[in-house]
Amino acid sequence: MAAGEGTVRERIVRVLMEARRPLTAREIAELVGLDPSTGEREVYEHLRHVAKTLRRRLGGRAALYMVPPSCRDCGYVFTDLTEPRRPSRCPRCKSERISPPRFYIEF
Repeated sequence: MAAGEGTVRERIVRVLMEARRPLTAREIAELVGLDPSTGEREVYEHLRHVAKTLRRRLGGRAALYMVPPSCRDCGYVFTDLTEPRRPSRCPRCKSERISPPRFYIEF
């Protein structure tokens, strides 16, 4: 996908709608052509707005979902996250080996 085809948020929505599996923020950043060093953080910020836009424009017919991150050491699942982000440390075992959240749009 060319970087100039629509706004970043429009490209993120298009990538998520066309994806066959949930994608991480890093994968989304690569697919929409964002800078690899800052793209992941930027995607998290855009995803907050994408969720609101989908609700408003599509009247609840489509929604952004997040597969929550989990600890790779003890298996703890971060189900209490209220916004898209990658936690830095597990509250249970203090490990920093955290699988990133993955995102998808469902109709």
